Amino acid sequence: MHLINNQNRYFTKKLLIEANNAAIREKRNYQLNEAYLETLDESNVYPILLSLDEHNKGEIRVLIRFGEKKIKGLLDMSKHRYSLLPKVIQNVDGTLELETEETINARRPYPEGREYVETVGRKIIRDRGFRKKVLVAYNNQCAMCGISESSLLVAAHIYPAHICEDDSVNNGICLCKIHDKLYEDGDIGIKSDGEITIQNEKITLKCNFIRMPINEEDKPSTIRLTQRIKYSIKEQEVGDDHS
Repeated sequence: MHLINNQNRYFTKKLLIEANNAAIREKRNYQLNEAYLETLDESNVYPILLSLDEHNKGEIRVLIRFGEKKIKGLLDMSKHRYSLLPKVIQNVDGTLELETEETINARRPYPEGREYVETVGRKIIRDRGFRKKVLVAYNNQCAMCGISESSLLVAAHIYPAHICEDDSVNNGICLCKIHDKLYEDGDIGIKSDGEITIQNEKITLKCNFIRMPINEEDKPSTIRLTQRIKYSIKEQEVGDDHS
């Protein structure tokens, strides 16, 4: 992520709410408080102080200033949506003026009021040997229940591969399909020392710790396990906010 020229871009209240709604739908990392945005003055504009380009994710992170109270907020948005934002125009005489609403609306890719979702068309190349390496490391047994039927086993990523692209055996755990689903949904978690935590009170387990691989070098990364816990907590908070 690196700093880019924001070219004096700014938000109107309407554009800011639209961009924030998109960030929520698209599950981007930085979003703004919806209730606070509704309190903003329709007649004001909200300048972008900093713009950061995230190449790998195809998005821009912006720092926005809200009014005279010097309140600031971070928002993530797609590069395309960012490129459509209006800019402050500097005239030959040095005076500044805002773009007209007609000019702003002319750039909108869809009719006003119709929402759309931006996605990044990037294919991740997976390591085809990941499943085999993980299952061998765990002796072809689920690390939680010990089931050994190969067709029922999954090489579960600890920290989601679409975020870190880590297909090393240390970012994987051999789980049966049932426990993989529970882990994926956040109903159960795994601490950095291998202790299993239960987030859903309806679930009971017969073990308190996962079965570790025999070889030390194949053991799950404590860093990845910690990252997964933080990720699961954040996903749960987002779900609670929209439930």
